[in-house]
Amino acid sequence: MINTKRLINTFLDLVKIDSPSGQEKEVSLYISKTISELGIRTYRDRHGNLLIKIPGKGNPIFLSAHMDTVEPGRGIKPLIKKGVVKTDGKTILGADNKSAVCAIIEVITHLYEQNINHRSLEILFTVSEEVANLGAVSFDYGKILANEGYIFDNPNPIGTIISGSPFYNRFDMLMTGKSSHSSKPLDAINVIPIFIQAMQNIELGKVSENTIINIGVIRSGHVRNSVPGEMIIEGEVRSFLENEVEVYSQDIIDIFSSFAKKHNARIKTSVVRENSGYLYLQTDSFINKTQDIMRSFRINPVLKKIWGCSDANVFLEKGIKVLNLGNGAKDTHTTKESISVDNLVGLSNLILALVSK
Repeated sequence: MINTKRLINTFLDLVKIDSPSGQEKEVSLYISKTISELGIRTYRDRHGNLLIKIPGKGNPIFLSAHMDTVEPGRGIKPLIKKGVVKTDGKTILGADNKSAVCAIIEVITHLYEQNINHRSLEILFTVSEEVANLGAVSFDYGKILANEGYIFDNPNPIGTIISGSPFYNRFDMLMTGKSSHSSKPLDAINVIPIFIQAMQNIELGKVSENTIINIGVIRSGHVRNSVPGEMIIEGEVRSFLENEVEVYSQDIIDIFSSFAKKHNARIKTSVVRENSGYLYLQTDSFINKTQDIMRSFRINPVLKKIWGCSDANVFLEKGIKVLNLGNGAKDTHTTKESISVDNLVGLSNLILALVSK
């Protein structure tokens, strides 16, 4: 059985270590020290990602968790009340994703202590997942032999299997008209009416069964007595279908460009693919195998599509078939974040089952 006391102590140790994105070194050192005490070597790349390879039987399986947390995540003081780990309400907890980090550490320790047969393991602890998955993007995948694996980076009940995550484009536009004093509006090319006219032709929110469009940043003007001659527009398109993410992104650019030209304004635009997406079929063999393992431990598997992205999107793009599984945490990215002791134990037991089969 998983050592519950040690598991909880490891989790409490980890969340007390400040590790906002880009500052994960102390967490990396903690993991390395703990794993090295078992006689296992760790490898840290120049970006800060930590790789652990453990020989076993059969084809290797890939596991991953990210070491960074969002803000406010400094000086975390975890508390355990009625079997639930939370904070004093001033910070996040860091169960995203240190619940998975501590569970993987406990599973490795348990395998060595009990001399349990397991698959060969390739374990990657990444940095900067919360800021565009930078650690996963920069990692050298020539060091990985596994072609399938798991991450545990979703605040859903244990047993949840993320079957779909969107392709994600971000778009940026700089529209330049001509500013003037408010007393001379005819001398100006006001960018605000151009923006309003363009937006009358663009739908926001869920625009199809598979696609969401959002504009999150609009910046224009500096003082009340000037006609604004410049506007910055930043937004995103997410879709489970690659064709739709491209078509909608281009439509937005074309509409703004058309109205800018009509009013003699200039516009600079860019569209960047932030993440590739994926959508598993219910008949997928890896999905079915994972469901069977869950059922053997009396875990009810549930397939779910989400609109968020994770390191799994990057791993799939790099050729590793990865499933993102629910970790049992709640209210992640907020000061109400929590995870129960039972879910930490359950997550560890699930990982143990996945690598022991």
